[in-house]
Amino acid sequence: MDFDNVFKKVNLELLFRTGEQKGSFIAEACDCFSGYMTRDQFGRSWAWEFPAGRYVITVYRRVSVFEKGSLIWKNEEDLSETGKDSRYRSPCFVIALDRETEYQVTGWKRPLHSHILRSNANPLQCQIYSSPEKAGKEAKEYSRQGIRAAVLEWFENYDMY
Repeated sequence: MDFDNVFKKVNLELLFRTGEQKGSFIAEACDCFSGYMTRDQFGRSWAWEFPAGRYVITVYRRVSVFEKGSLIWKNEEDLSETGKDSRYRSPCFVIALDRETEYQVTGWKRPLHSHILRSNANPLQCQIYSSPEKAGKEAKEYSRQGIRAAVLEWFENYDMY
């Protein structure tokens, strides 16, 4: 499978749409996103179809979307599980913003740019929230600043090296 045909920067916009999508899962790699997928469309064998490299494919399930301080979309599905290929054993959540944030990484000569919020202590890791409510509270604050924010449940990840 061709990485560039599946993972595209323009697909970031899918995270902030209010209408239903075909499938509620979306994959991210190198700050590029796939289209929405159903649970039977991805897995370890799907990930192995992409070239090896120093990157991670993370599959998320969209939880909620905030704009201008208001919740504008919410996933009504049960959000209480992780996939069998997740590095986390209990549900965790991240926030995606409609604009990039720049992070300084020790030892790198250039900054890291990401739409997914990163940990201040280690920008190579996402900022993880233990509940959709905690992530939603933070996402709502970002949206009050004119930034659209989506809460995503970390479902699975595939290390591609």
